[in-house]
Amino acid sequence: MVLTISLFLCVSCVSDVDFDQTQDIVLSPTVDASLIFFTLDTSDFESVDTQEAVVTVRDTTRLEFLDDDFIRENLREVTLDFQVDNTFGQSLVNRAAFLNGDGEEQFVVIFEIISSTDGSVQRTEFTQVLSEEDIQAISNANQLANEVILTTNGASINGELTLQSKAIYALEFSDL
Repeated sequence: MVLTISLFLCVSCVSDVDFDQTQDIVLSPTVDASLIFFTLDTSDFESVDTQEAVVTVRDTTRLEFLDDDFIRENLREVTLDFQVDNTFGQSLVNRAAFLNGDGEEQFVVIFEIISSTDGSVQRTEFTQVLSEEDIQAISNANQLANEVILTTNGASINGELTLQSKAIYALEFSDL
């Protein structure tokens, strides 16, 4: 009896499946990838002449997720998220440049960082959704060069800045 019911259930479930529709399957995963994160504090500027108008701190990281041809070909959407906590009183700008293998800029994201007037933590959140053209540009990139540009205005440099960023990218796989 149990064998008959089991056989009936297995046969009835399979009879409604159309295996010819497998070419219509589209997978659309979304992935969060950390880009860069770092902390700067007063000690990072000890050798800096505070009378100098502009100080730039640069960090470059490799973009592992863009090294794969399969990923680049199926990349459909990219959102860049930056979060900066800052206690520096100076004017700050963040500049993130996506570079190809020859070090040439493919795409650049620039945003102002909120400065602190009283030493309390000021949070800047910046999000940019890339256009199709921008996605094409970053698909040729394999490095991200991030610069924090600080304008001293002659004031002493004192504070801490923590930057975290990620790329949220959506892929689309079809014809599997």
